Amino acid sequence: MIRRGDIARYARLFVHGSPVDPDVEQAFAAHCDALMRRFVPWMLGFFVVVAVGWWPTDLLIYADDPDAKRWMARVRGMIVIHHLGWLTLGRAALRRHPVGWGVAIAIGESWFAGWAAGHVGGFDSPWPYYSYIWPLVLVGLARPLATRLALIMALGLGALGCAVAASDTPLDHPDLALTVSYLVFCCAFATLVGHGMWLLVRENFAQRCLIDAQRARLDGFRAVLEERVAAQTRDLQVLSRRLETLREEERGWMAGEMHDTLGQELTGARYALDLVRTRLSGGDTRLDAAVVDVHGRLGLAQDSVNAILARLRPRVLDELGLAAALAWLARDTAERSGLAVECTARPPDARLPAPLETALYRVAQEALSNVLRHAEAERVWVELGVDEAQCTLTVRDDGVGFDAPGGSGVGCIGIRERMAALGGRADWSTPAGGGTLLRVDAPVGP
Repeated sequence: MIRRGDIARYARLFVHGSPVDPDVEQAFAAHCDALMRRFVPWMLGFFVVVAVGWWPTDLLIYADDPDAKRWMARVRGMIVIHHLGWLTLGRAALRRHPVGWGVAIAIGESWFAGWAAGHVGGFDSPWPYYSYIWPLVLVGLARPLATRLALIMALGLGALGCAVAASDTPLDHPDLALTVSYLVFCCAFATLVGHGMWLLVRENFAQRCLIDAQRARLDGFRAVLEERVAAQTRDLQVLSRRLETLREEERGWMAGEMHDTLGQELTGARYALDLVRTRLSGGDTRLDAAVVDVHGRLGLAQDSVNAILARLRPRVLDELGLAAALAWLARDTAERSGLAVECTARPPDARLPAPLETALYRVAQEALSNVLRHAEAERVWVELGVDEAQCTLTVRDDGVGFDAPGGSGVGCIGIRERMAALGGRADWSTPAGGGTLLRVDAPVGP
């Protein structure tokens, strides 16, 4: 059951539409003005085209009615001249006040058309029915219901009133009531349809404003989040560089300590054992064999210490530079694995900043380790190119390749982060001939 309060609420909703924010309402009014600035000139031009395009049909339709032909020509001529004048000489005024001048033009022309219809025929002729057309012109009027209703009634009743004033037909004519009822129907139809369109446009505009506001808030949140992520990324990169520096310092310290202490102690032990073996030579054969065995074990231990020292921090990297260190790494990898590793550097004696040399050496070390573990390759090519602004390191193999372009493993991520901390980048690809290609680019300068 529909209650009286519901009817009143629905009526208010239809008249005023859904409640919106005052700022949105003001913005919508400006939006309607912009729509009318585009709509009114277009309508004026449209009626010029219609008036001129249908003009020749008057010669056929009103061939037996000279008065109708003459008054129809006046109406069409008035529309053409009037509209062209506003579209040329009055364009500036029309642009400033499109609603006011547009409605004034429509009312003036509708009244003139009604006056012309009254001179041609009375209520028993089709001419008064032409006044029904004019209210429909304001269907697209972007104004609230009260303004729309007043203007539509002004057009419709004004046109009919001019027709009645110009006609000799008495007001008690039996067709007058029918004419008025048709006119009221057209005015009501134009009002309801036009207002419904206005409500839809208003609702759409309010929803768009709400979406824009939400998008602006999301953009603000995203900007803050991106800034926080960027700040944390910068902090993590600084921390990563610091940790890498500390790790390299620790490796250098460990290598130095092992070289200065454990390496010297092993060397001293071997010399002492050589002296014992010399003095005991020719004695007990079992003792001689034991001494030889211990001497060999000390040699193996010293070789292991040297290998560990080379992997911790090769002295050639600090003394001769990256190119020599890469050449040593290629030879060591080839000897340990049986791979054919070819290393070239251009120029062969180029020196880079110490952090960059260390990073590129560790990248090559990790890349060769990945080749040994995953690539099933037979040949590896290591190339280093250095110019004034940039250095490039490539490691290419003829192995099976991989299915994750860009590198997604832990080692690949470590290489990428290591180079990003120095302003460089690392990319993986699969060449046309197969295998895997790692390319590392980094700036030489700070």
